[in-house]
Amino acid sequence: MGNQDPENQCLCRANMAEEASELLGELANTERLMIIALLHELGEMHVNEMVETLGANRASLSRHLGRLRDQLMVTTRRKHNRIYYALNLPKAAGLIKIIGTLMAPKGREINDSKAE
Repeated sequence: MGNQDPENQCLCRANMAEEASELLGELANTERLMIIALLHELGEMHVNEMVETLGANRASLSRHLGRLRDQLMVTTRRKHNRIYYALNLPKAAGLIKIIGTLMAPKGREINDSKAE
């Protein structure tokens, strides 16, 4: 935290609470949370890679990716006929790291090489 003013970091400020609520709302879905965590851990991926890795339904995954894209949490890059997705929001990556640390079994650490 250093020398930053603690009041500027308080969720009791309406603008911060609103932004945090929106971010948490988008991640309050198992599939979207898994997508963000996967992109945080592995970096840019094609939809087929995500379907295979997550064992998800392609239509459902595409719908959630569209929502995350609309919320600017992921970006896309087209190469030939494929679309690749990447995490776009450092705050989401930071939150995924914190959640992973809190939820990891005792004695295991998450890979944080891709943090922010």
